[in-house]
Amino acid sequence: MYVYQLTYRDEWNLLTIGYFGSWKKARNVMKKYKSTLPGFKEYPNYFILKKVKLDEDDYYFPEK
Repeated sequence: MYVYQLTYRDEWNLLTIGYFGSWKKARNVMKKYKSTLPGFKEYPNYFILKKVKLDEDDYYFPEK
């Protein structure tokens, strides 16, 4: 099963906006933030929408 993670990343912050059961719902929330909320609408290209598999370790361990 998958969920869609919506985040916002600028030079100083990484904000998790939410997790959604469908791409369409996540996209609608992203559109709302882009069009109405101060601080977000000025930088509409800082949103990240990612499909994430549930019950899976997603941490990256760099090789040495």
